[in-house]
Amino acid sequence: MNIKQILSLSIAAAMVFSACGENETQVDKSSVSLSAETVEAAPEGGIYDITVTSDSDWRVSGFCEWARPLSESGKSGETLRIEVDPSNSRDILTTEFKVFSGSAVKSVKVFSNPSFTMNLLTGNEVELSSSTSTLKIKLDTNVPEIETLFSGSGADWVEYVSRQEVFGNTILTFRVNANETYKDRETELTLSGNGKSASVKILQSQLDAIVTDTQKVVHTGLNASSVTFGVRANVDFTFELPSWLTLVSQEKGASGEDGLTTYTITLSFGENVASRVAELNFVSGGKVLLQVSVKQQNPDAVLFNITDMILRRELVKKGWILASDSSTECELLEPGMTGTSLDISTSGWNALDVTVIDGLDNFHALESLSLNNLNVETLNLDNCAKLNTLIINKLPKLKEAILGNCPITVFKSYLGGMYSEDYFEQKSLKISSENLTEINVSSESNYISYYDNCAEIDVAGCPKLSILKAKRETSDWYGNVICHLEKLYVSQVQKDAIDAGTLTLEKSNQTELVVR
Repeated sequence: MNIKQILSLSIAAAMVFSACGENETQVDKSSVSLSAETVEAAPEGGIYDITVTSDSDWRVSGFCEWARPLSESGKSGETLRIEVDPSNSRDILTTEFKVFSGSAVKSVKVFSNPSFTMNLLTGNEVELSSSTSTLKIKLDTNVPEIETLFSGSGADWVEYVSRQEVFGNTILTFRVNANETYKDRETELTLSGNGKSASVKILQSQLDAIVTDTQKVVHTGLNASSVTFGVRANVDFTFELPSWLTLVSQEKGASGEDGLTTYTITLSFGENVASRVAELNFVSGGKVLLQVSVKQQNPDAVLFNITDMILRRELVKKGWILASDSSTECELLEPGMTGTSLDISTSGWNALDVTVIDGLDNFHALESLSLNNLNVETLNLDNCAKLNTLIINKLPKLKEAILGNCPITVFKSYLGGMYSEDYFEQKSLKISSENLTEINVSSESNYISYYDNCAEIDVAGCPKLSILKAKRETSDWYGNVICHLEKLYVSQVQKDAIDAGTLTLEKSNQTELVVR
């Protein structure tokens, strides 16, 4: 091969390599840009223009029922018009169209904002009591953020708590603080957002009140007289008087800025032989809003002591005494001076927790005493000069009965019957009296089997006994005799009377008779 042929081949090869290099470095110059890549359509819809810039003709793709391009293609610099229908949705709608130019593509995102609404489903006026309460307001709304605004001082006593979406509705919860003033109050709550609003009037009642500066009105002296005191109220009221008090006048005065009206009340009463007291309940709307104590005070008051606080409370309730929890001292009132019958009882499973009964000798007219379902441990009736009747039932904790010189002649510890709740939880029981002629502590109650712990009864301090019944026994399911009373203590005189037949004795064969 000559030089000319070699050069020809070299030139041909170079041309081939040059052509391959040009194909490998060729660049796609397709491009498209948009003046806006999003469309924010108002709820009423509209037509929105976007300018398209491209290196060649462009075209649009995409489909939506509520939005559409008004032209499918165009040239660089021309406008792509997108039509958006009015929104019928409560939510934001979105769709997307794509603009192509050659191999280049751009997206246009279209947002259709909803038509906002705010409809009040609860009443536009709410009335609340004076106490703390929860207020729930129900709305038909799609406003995402709701602002609250209170008129007057409403923000001081109404507080927003939470928002809930329940079954397509919105519930706003508010806390309403107690109204501690004596006037009604109100505020208008405005709810707003996204150009929509609703308002609710909130009315809160006053704190109904009857107040006084003198809850204890005292006249010292047993002579006929009168007392005057004032109350202030923002409600109509009534009060009942006991028979010894008479309403002389009730004068209505001016109303103060605090909403309370002044009333001046005058009561009269006659002459009396002892202190007496009345608790006047001032009632409005079926509720006691004020209690005023009116007392005619004996300047020479009869004072005495009652040990047990619960007993004092019971006698205070009955109006027989004046007393407090902090002192055993009591003042005798007229019912306690003249009352002839006294019942200290309770019913149900829980016994009244009176542990000591004493001081009843100060009730000089007392003739009859009933005690039922009490936790009495010591019963002291000494010096109850007129007491001649004692009815006892269910005193399971009784340890000692001191009757002393009171004229009671019969002591019976239960009402009787196989199914009566007759038992003594204490290990021993002592009974003493100058006048008892009969003691009956016998029992056949089934309760003896389970609860009776009484192993000893002492009646040696009852010298006039002629009948002593102390047969405390029952039988189990198998006919076995059950008796917990081990010893019955008597005096030697009583033992001799038993032997002589002048003192009748009934006891279990399992009970031993022991002389003190």
